[in-house]
Amino acid sequence: MKPILKSWKPKLPLHCELSVDDVEKIEQELSQFTALFHPAFGRTEPTRLFELHLQGLLSDAERKNMEAIALKLAGPARVRNLQRFMSEGEWDESWMRKRHWELGAESLSDDQGVWSIDACEIPKKGEESVGVAPQYCGALGKTANCQSGVFVCYSSPKGHALLDGRLYLPERWFKPEYETRWKRCHIPQETTFKTKPELALELFQPLWESPQFGGRWVACDCSFGNNDDFLEKLPADCHYLAEIACTRKVWIKKAGTHPKSETQGGTVEHLLEAKHLLHWQTHRIAEGEKGPIVAAFARVRVYLNAERTPQSERWLLLRNDAGGKVKYALSNAPQQTPMKELVRVSGARWPIERCFQEGKSELGLDHYEHRSWTAWHRHVRLVSLAQLFLVRLQIKFKEKAPALTLPQARLLLEGSFPQPKRERGYRLILLHYHQDRNDQAYRSHRKRGINKLNKWKSIETSL
Repeated sequence: MKPILKSWKPKLPLHCELSVDDVEKIEQELSQFTALFHPAFGRTEPTRLFELHLQGLLSDAERKNMEAIALKLAGPARVRNLQRFMSEGEWDESWMRKRHWELGAESLSDDQGVWSIDACEIPKKGEESVGVAPQYCGALGKTANCQSGVFVCYSSPKGHALLDGRLYLPERWFKPEYETRWKRCHIPQETTFKTKPELALELFQPLWESPQFGGRWVACDCSFGNNDDFLEKLPADCHYLAEIACTRKVWIKKAGTHPKSETQGGTVEHLLEAKHLLHWQTHRIAEGEKGPIVAAFARVRVYLNAERTPQSERWLLLRNDAGGKVKYALSNAPQQTPMKELVRVSGARWPIERCFQEGKSELGLDHYEHRSWTAWHRHVRLVSLAQLFLVRLQIKFKEKAPALTLPQARLLLEGSFPQPKRERGYRLILLHYHQDRNDQAYRSHRKRGINKLNKWKSIETSL
């Protein structure tokens, strides 16, 4: 066994000292948390709908779209109200975003904090949902019909949480033939096409400028790291660790016995073939759910262009995981930056992926069925708030239950929410609701089908 594994200390044995009294107080914790956002709505009715939606996201509902939430926690009469609240209701969204960030900083801010930027795709059928188009879908690993959003996450030793997100509108949505869809989806008229890196900069800039959050690092994958304009426009006092493609060309600062790597440059993957150029070190990154996460790292100073200008000098970090895959990343950190710091930040890339995973599996991030621009962004905000609440529970119970995971924290809430009485009469109410719903859907689909048939020319009539 390698010395580094011998010296690795596993997690301490699990213990949980939570009491029934602790669990019973969680409902009060949620009430206090939601009350912090009441000023965003003003009136009683939208405030109650906000609480209902947040409770639904935190509940054990199998599906967490608006209809399923209303039926589980309130009854059929609230379905339409909740839908209107998400798509048409009046929210002070800028104030709500600011309050969200304040609570995020209060819970997570730390000098070791790291920002992460990434995109997340949600597969979708049909063509009516805002921003849907054939595009690369990370969830499926191929090009598919989906929506894509850009997100910003903050992580620290205290935990991690999503703090903002923006829907990406593909270029095709700016063509004249999409004008009708724009109106149906209530896309703001002032919206202009922006690439994902451009959206990321818009989201990240105000968060970085906020004095509430500690840390100087931002990490991103190669979809952002390959974009030089994005990296150049990041705040000047920000240190980045940006993954890049293996085909990225660089010029080594001091290549020793490989002078062509200095004068002619080469792709980063070819550096693996240069003997005695890279000095690998094995580092332990973290203790994962399945054991220690260990990787080998090497770094070298490089230039981004053949002119070898001081402004283009960077760190190139190579990471070889236990599975044999090698990843490459550029950093603008100073030359005196310790290797351990680069290793630490490289391990801080995963929290945003964890946020997506937790959001989808626990909080219904991908369960929504609304089609409008407004509802998409509001859903993302509420999912992020639900996640932050669970993170705050983890922090609160850290001493009594240090191994408490986010799914387990959500489990503690089960049974805390009021539900309509499941009497026989209520079953009939649900039956009538679903039958009416199916009839409305049938009539809508039939109308569209007839319109298509009226425009159809069969082979028989065209001969």
